[in-house]
Amino acid sequence: MVKRAKLVNDIVELVPVLYIFSTSLYRNVYETLLSEWLTLEELVERFGEGVEEALKILKNAGMLEVKWRMPSSPSEPPQKEYHVSYTHISANFYVSLKDFNRILEIVFMPEDDFEKIVNSIINEIKAGRMSVPHISRSLGMEGFAVRAAAKRSLKLNVKGQLVELAKEEEI
Repeated sequence: MVKRAKLVNDIVELVPVLYIFSTSLYRNVYETLLSEWLTLEELVERFGEGVEEALKILKNAGMLEVKWRMPSSPSEPPQKEYHVSYTHISANFYVSLKDFNRILEIVFMPEDDFEKIVNSIINEIKAGRMSVPHISRSLGMEGFAVRAAAKRSLKLNVKGQLVELAKEEEI
């Protein structure tokens, strides 16, 4: 197992990394991909449903490597196989304990409560308000909390001080 550290300079970048350890399925996918290169089909066979979401979270965290596996038969198409690229974190950020607690609340928030926040952010974006400061004022949330919620959600992307709707991408 290669030991590589992911550099985290903003507390919000830590959200998908922490979220990957929030369920046993996501944690098992991460741990398996530390030592093996596996295709989506092999992961689904091993762990069942929910694997694709785990891969999207790993990709969102910037921790997923992808390469093509050539088939044994020339008539079969090549398949993507996945591997986790980081085993450690090197963090360099300064945050109050109150704000850190708020980040943890967002990471481990129940899905139904979290979806309400995401839907509120999506409504703001659809109304043409994409900047984090504007969304935070409209919703009465801290700016880092808006960015953290967007970082946890697979429906949203954070680009600097803008929050955008995520495009449906292939893993």
